[in-house]
Amino acid sequence: MYNSVPQQDLMEIYDQIAREITPQAAGIRLQPGGEGPREEICTVCILFEKEFRMALSVCAEKSMFVRTAQYMMQTEEISRQDIEDVAKEYINVLCGHFASRLFRLTKTPARFSVPAFHEGRRPLEGHREDFVLTYTGDGDEHVQLIHYTPLKAAPDPLSRGGAE
Repeated sequence: MYNSVPQQDLMEIYDQIAREITPQAAGIRLQPGGEGPREEICTVCILFEKEFRMALSVCAEKSMFVRTAQYMMQTEEISRQDIEDVAKEYINVLCGHFASRLFRLTKTPARFSVPAFHEGRRPLEGHREDFVLTYTGDGDEHVQLIHYTPLKAAPDPLSRGGAE
């Protein structure tokens, strides 16, 4: 089913939603371009299930998720668990909007897995990167949205090890 949406259209959808939703959900304005994350990187991943055989990860500097947690929780005091929980919620919000847009295009409901959070850069095992959208946040955070497709019928790459 994923093949019914051209890659360029998916890129435009991801870009539009990321730049529209991130200021509302995280209080951060994203501008296209810049470098990928450089230091203290965190990755949060999610798999689209059934008809949409694809996955998405947000790979960002920890500072982006700290700001997001402070914004969402309305406090400066943020724990590691808060960062993980908020990163998962952030990707859930993005994917909810992606799923809605995909439904409008394909008339097929898109479901996605529970997100997985990892410290460091974490590519998805058994998947290939199809495209990467790179952004710089208004606080100089470096963020990438990475779209994946499975190489073949592989085991669930998110079920191994949980948070690291």
